[in-house]
Amino acid sequence: MNLKYLKRMAWLGKQNIKTSIMKTVKKSSDKGQKFTFPPKKEMERVIKYFSDPNCQEINQGLMPNASELDKAKYDICQSISRYKRINNLTPDKLAQKIGISQAKTDDILFGRISELDLSKLITYTEKLNGHLKVKVDYGNEKTPATTH
Repeated sequence: MNLKYLKRMAWLGKQNIKTSIMKTVKKSSDKGQKFTFPPKKEMERVIKYFSDPNCQEINQGLMPNASELDKAKYDICQSISRYKRINNLTPDKLAQKIGISQAKTDDILFGRISELDLSKLITYTEKLNGHLKVKVDYGNEKTPATTH
């Protein structure tokens, strides 16, 4: 058990910590390893570190009252993060592929949407050969018929 694992647990969010721990316990037991938590002092140190509001290594979640613009930016950030994971890219390789700084890549990967511009996010997606689809939903309201 190390700091990298604890960072990953914090990144997953409180709801997923139990699931993450159970998967790790199962993986450890499948390999014949005994699962143990780090010492209490280490756990307290890591919790304190990630509880700091200025901590830059925590994925920013989307607020429940987020604007449509923020939702669009967040969705694109999540899409780029999935691309990174599926293609087994390091953050450095992703930054190189898009042509941006490591700091800007971290903003994307950690969902810091206030630091990002929608048009630039679209450009980054295009550099990864992604295609953007826009869907407008008016709920129950009737919309005018479209003409082609």
